[in-house]
Amino acid sequence: MNIWRFIGIFILLSSGLAMAETWQHTVSTRVSAEYDTNPALSPSYPGSVWRAFVEPSYALAGKIGISELKAGLSLQMERSSNQALSQNLDGPNAFIDWLHQSERNEFGIISRYAEIATRDSGIDATGVVPITSTRASSNISGRWKRELSERGSLSADGAYESVSYDGGGYTNYATGAGGMKLSYSFSELSRTSLKVSGVKYVPENDRPSRRLDNAILGLEWKVSDYLEGNLEAGISKTSGVKMRKVGAIGMRYTGQQTQLTLGADRSFIPSGQGRFVLVEQLRGEWSYDLSERSKIGIDSEWQKNKSIRVNNIRTSASVWLQRNLNPSWVARMNYLHTIIQGGMVAGASSNTIRISFIYTDSNF
Repeated sequence: MNIWRFIGIFILLSSGLAMAETWQHTVSTRVSAEYDTNPALSPSYPGSVWRAFVEPSYALAGKIGISELKAGLSLQMERSSNQALSQNLDGPNAFIDWLHQSERNEFGIISRYAEIATRDSGIDATGVVPITSTRASSNISGRWKRELSERGSLSADGAYESVSYDGGGYTNYATGAGGMKLSYSFSELSRTSLKVSGVKYVPENDRPSRRLDNAILGLEWKVSDYLEGNLEAGISKTSGVKMRKVGAIGMRYTGQQTQLTLGADRSFIPSGQGRFVLVEQLRGEWSYDLSERSKIGIDSEWQKNKSIRVNNIRTSASVWLQRNLNPSWVARMNYLHTIIQGGMVAGASSNTIRISFIYTDSNF
């Protein structure tokens, strides 16, 4: 599904939203300027750039009976002082969500479209990414859930995604996924689950497809109104690779002024390398409310990709300060330090300083 077809569906849904019992429109614009000391993340430090971003967006939400509809459009326009180091980009994004709920059942359909610079795409950005490379993805997924009893529930989900790259030598691919999950609540404070799922990876140009099968046992618990956690453990088997242990662990603390989130996970993820890649991640996010209008925070992440060709590690840490200027305007300053290692790169790093102003209006 290309972006124009997506926009056409969005317009049709927008006109149909007039039948909704309640609806809300939200417009937002983010304007940013940043200085990056090494946008190419090159060990030789070829140069620095200034970048300017403007990202207008529009979202609407409506409720028709027991069904909810949400949709949105945005466009990130990026301009660089040196296109030899960082290309000018215009990245459209769109989403449509529909959710139907009854007393014991829930059914939803989600659709997404996004175009971004490959350097911002996560798994494929761990190593050195060509300056001109972009990634476009379209996704449609569905989920169903039924309450079997006061404590037990059964859910199923399925998804199809198509990913294409422009530049960089990446492999275009499509994935089809599906799974089922059985959950049981021991009490209001703890819940366990068992999920089995499968993913088929189909690369372009008649290359052999690959399959990934997962079986994951999960546990969620709540210690208090402030502290909760989760634990997942299981196995994954992908084509041509022996069975691996996978899992995740996380903790979230939400106090009156302090918020802290810690997490670690190990899983197989489809990539533009023509295969699934085993990814190990550590994440931490901390924020503190200085006042009713100001807060500070620290975000950090360590990510390691294990592929057949090469292992890559990306480490990032950022410090930010945010200030609510008034009900509509927010100002934010962010400093980001990034390091990549492995493969053909040893110790390449960059420093980025960004200042942003965000305007939001939902009162119309």
